[in-house]
Amino acid sequence: MDSASDVRSLGAIVELLVESLTRTGKLADLGSVTLETMEREVLAHVDQVTRDALSRLLAQQARQVEAPRKCPRCDKPLSEKPPEGCSLQSQRGMIHFQREVFRCEACRLDFFPSVQSSGL
Repeated sequence: MDSASDVRSLGAIVELLVESLTRTGKLADLGSVTLETMEREVLAHVDQVTRDALSRLLAQQARQVEAPRKCPRCDKPLSEKPPEGCSLQSQRGMIHFQREVFRCEACRLDFFPSVQSSGL
């Protein structure tokens, strides 16, 4: 994406945010709202958007990580388990996402390839 497209995209995000903030809630009547209240509400919404974006990016990253075929400890085959929910504390609050889980029955250990590859 070039910088002109980035600016247009960010402008569209700002428009959606302003529309969402003024449609209902504390900013519905801007005539009686202080700058402090506007800032607090904008930051709360931006923090939520940030957490949602990070959750989606972590899920996308997990899909791009190659699934392990063998145990890194004993080199025996791994079995796939159902995805597991995970929560992380970010600078903007808790982030929730799903991660793949693989099990080595020989070692009795679970492995989380997306977590291991991203350094989480």
